[in-house]
Amino acid sequence: MNKKSGFTLAEVLVTLMIIGVIAAMTIPSLMQSTAQQEFRAAYKKATSMINQAVTLNYALDGRDATDYNGTAFFDLLTQRLNVMSSDQTNTELYTADGMWFKTYAEQRGAMGIPTANCNANDQATEDNICSVVEVDVNGMKGPNRYTTSTTRIFDLFTIAIYPQKALPANETMGMILYQK
Repeated sequence: MNKKSGFTLAEVLVTLMIIGVIAAMTIPSLMQSTAQQEFRAAYKKATSMINQAVTLNYALDGRDATDYNGTAFFDLLTQRLNVMSSDQTNTELYTADGMWFKTYAEQRGAMGIPTANCNANDQATEDNICSVVEVDVNGMKGPNRYTTSTTRIFDLFTIAIYPQKALPANETMGMILYQK
């Protein structure tokens, strides 16, 4: 008589249970890491888009961010970005790729960032910020929380507008933008 080798049903079920437990423990952390990488990549794209709008405006019209006050900077963005919808009253706009932008050119000192001393010397220093742009890189989708550290990245960021360029609004944003 031949002896058949194989696995019993109990052995197969125990193996599947172990695989399921391991998957249940690792998948949430993988999903969080993936979302953070998506937010970081989208923030890089948003900063690049704003920077291109500012530099393109300077190249084509010879006007830098010091020439814009109030809602005029918002108008600059609506001209230079691929805008799907905008709200002039609240200076908010949505781009074709689903990002939401809000400008604070009129409100000096918005979001705790001083913008009163903007001048055309093109120095990217803290006291030469012309405007602040808030960006939600995934639009209305959650979590809609500000990123305040490099260890936990969310979908709301700030970008500082200098006379001829756009850069991260603070050190934390810079670390998120430039780290690999």
